[in-house]
Amino acid sequence: MIRAIRHRLLGLLEIAKSFLLYDEETAVAVDAGHSRWCARRIVDTLGEIGLRPGDLRLCILTHRHWDHSGGVRALKSLTGCEVAIHEGDADALGDVVDHRLKDGEVIPLLGGLRVIHVPGHTPGNICLLYGESLIAGDTLIGGHRGLKPPASIYCDDYAEAVRSLERLRGLDFDAVYVSHGVDRLRGGKEELLRLLNRIGSSS
Repeated sequence: MIRAIRHRLLGLLEIAKSFLLYDEETAVAVDAGHSRWCARRIVDTLGEIGLRPGDLRLCILTHRHWDHSGGVRALKSLTGCEVAIHEGDADALGDVVDHRLKDGEVIPLLGGLRVIHVPGHTPGNICLLYGESLIAGDTLIGGHRGLKPPASIYCDDYAEAVRSLERLRGLDFDAVYVSHGVDRLRGGKEELLRLLNRIGSSS
């Protein structure tokens, strides 16, 4: 199961989303929001779904940017969870990191979470394949008229970010969960293919 958690700055402006992946006994957080208040919101959501703080086994950061990682130390303190991030971004987080992830690695929780390295937004940017769902982080933006690449101003290497989207073409998923914008609970793979075709025709 997947629960989206929306984080707001000063209670007003929505900054990004975290996601809780969970079953009856175990939870994994994807991204920690920008502050300790975001970490507290994740803990509160665990209670809402019938889990305890200690049931959060792992927080996976999709990349190093502050709006995704700023709350991770507080979340680790509140729950005792371990922290994982791709090796390409791990040095930016320092000693809070317990696991340096690699492309293709399968995290043995909740039936398996597959790490897909999609560099460009940052060097260590990743997606996660979880069942029939793609947790995209900032790899894709959920526009009202379709999925889009991340904005170039926020990318370390925008050209690479766009090229890297091809790494998602061969994956089997239906839903796409994005940190910014509208999630696609159905038909996400078809929307991605349309985006890739548009990119290909304009290059």
